[in-house]
Amino acid sequence: MKHYEALEQEVQEAALDEGLSVVLLKKPGFEQKYLSFSTHYGGIHSAFIRPGESTVTRVPDGIAHFLEHKIFEEPDGVPALEKLSRIGASPNAYTGTYYTVYHCSLVDRVWEGLDILLDFVQTPYFTDENVAKEQGIIGQEIQMGLDSPVRMVHYNLLESLFREHPARIRIIGTVESISRITKELLYLCHDTFYHPSNMLVVAAGDIEFDRLVDAVGTDIAARNYAPRDPVRFVYADEPEEVAAPEVRHKMKVSRPRVLVGFKGRLDPLPGEDGKAYQRRQLAVELALDAVLGKTTGLYWSLYEKGVIAASYGYSLTVHPGAAYIAAGAESEDPDAFRDRITEALAQAASNGIDRDRFEEARRREIGQLASALDDPDWLVQLYTMYRFRGMDIFERREILDSVDAEEGARLLREFVRDRSRSCSIIEPLG
Repeated sequence: MKHYEALEQEVQEAALDEGLSVVLLKKPGFEQKYLSFSTHYGGIHSAFIRPGESTVTRVPDGIAHFLEHKIFEEPDGVPALEKLSRIGASPNAYTGTYYTVYHCSLVDRVWEGLDILLDFVQTPYFTDENVAKEQGIIGQEIQMGLDSPVRMVHYNLLESLFREHPARIRIIGTVESISRITKELLYLCHDTFYHPSNMLVVAAGDIEFDRLVDAVGTDIAARNYAPRDPVRFVYADEPEEVAAPEVRHKMKVSRPRVLVGFKGRLDPLPGEDGKAYQRRQLAVELALDAVLGKTTGLYWSLYEKGVIAASYGYSLTVHPGAAYIAAGAESEDPDAFRDRITEALAQAASNGIDRDRFEEARRREIGQLASALDDPDWLVQLYTMYRFRGMDIFERREILDSVDAEEGARLLREFVRDRSRSCSIIEPLG
């Protein structure tokens, strides 16, 4: 058991013989309970080496998301979503770049909900017919994405930033890629990634830990999993230069939408532990907030001049072998937005970051972390995402006490370089 005193958070964990970790984020007195069952498998994992093999297996883009949709299918014709809803649970699932999460919240009948969750995730049911049906459903979802300016500006940025790395893959896939998905490929991916050694159970609430571990352990043991070596993920080497410096696309929008991105690397250093790795990522995040945040003079200058009209935001995204920072908005002058964001980041990388702004960003992050602790559903999701990246979200509070502006500026230089920038712009038709 770990107790994070600064956050008043208790975390209990057990590792089963089959390799599955079971984690409880204790929330005494909370009526609602939260359960999740996740796998380290997401949208960028289109190339991998299966345990016991030496050759690379390649599967169509979008298959992790497709599998997430089909996993709810049951041989008795009653989808797992319906079974969970019948006992008062609120179920959902989502696919990220490197993980897939199945989760539900409920007040009563917790152990029934856990049984259903564990069972449907581990017992897939695919047929030629239900795969074909899903291809039509997801094909419509893909088309909706192509009609969405928010998604298209993002898709275009990734494809212009990255030449080889799977960071450029659309998690949902394309109409062409999902047309190549078969039930055999779905079973192959399920067998590869939905093994206990590649998975994680996380619960939050006022739950008895020993009973949780016993329930999960009994279920897993009955399935007779054989021991396995880890799956080896394959990521193509990414050159420093972007695929294209700019891409413009016309759509039915009232004003332009712009997203400017800078490609870099933020991989773990040799011998670096999760805490030190998280510190470097947090330094970049706080640097972005200090330079681009809504309390800065840059933001208000752009806003008052109409360069920023709405939907302003910025972020850091990290993958193995690739990372990028991005800032975007609806803008009446996307070229000015691109140039001012680039200038501000380049100046911060070269001349340093205002320490007062960095301190403001640090204090805001402390407050946001405290808010996450009051939302167990969101906390379970955060814990899972960080865990699959080799980090502990609860160490974030301690790291926040020591991270500094100098480190943030230094790490920004890894991104704001010659030929590392690309810009995606959606322009109105006409």
